[in-house]
Amino acid sequence: MAYTRRLGHPLLDRWLMDAEPLSAAMGYRRTTNVRCRYDLPGRRPAGFLAIGDALCTFNPIYGQSMSSAAMSAVALGEALADRRRTPTTRRVQRALLTASRQAWDISAGADRPMSGAIGTALDGGPVDRVAGWYLRRVQERSPGDPVVGRAFRAVLTLSEPVTALLVPPVARAVLFGPPAPTPAEPHEAPEQRPGD
Repeated sequence: MAYTRRLGHPLLDRWLMDAEPLSAAMGYRRTTNVRCRYDLPGRRPAGFLAIGDALCTFNPIYGQSMSSAAMSAVALGEALADRRRTPTTRRVQRALLTASRQAWDISAGADRPMSGAIGTALDGGPVDRVAGWYLRRVQERSPGDPVVGRAFRAVLTLSEPVTALLVPPVARAVLFGPPAPTPAEPHEAPEQRPGD
């Protein structure tokens, strides 16, 4: 509550004052990103299939674990239902890895510069440097530009692919437009609850 009072606008503070907690506040002890590559040869026992947190765990700050698990469940169902191909464990593990890739790229990529980061996620080449430059510009423009902000939030919530950040209106704003000032007021007033 003390933090929200310092934000410069009372909206969030007012919401929190009226809110009733559903549970006690909880912290996270593990914020590491871990991906097990069971899709590679010799990395799993025969007939073994890893999904969900057994396949990937993400820094919880990004809020993508449940969405990624749901996307993996859909990929599992599609891989098992595909009558054109035999659903070998390796083929299914590849489908599960693909389903979790966007969440992994976002979480591990964003955490790459943090001190203590280790592993293959640190291996960045020229393409990663260009992508990092572009994403920094997206982040600078997303608070003040509704088009960039909408695309950025859709990608972060896994409701759109990363390519949504490259469509012409977004790319034009990111590459050629200066960062717009962050609005001092919320774009829309929140819905009022009955009795407010």
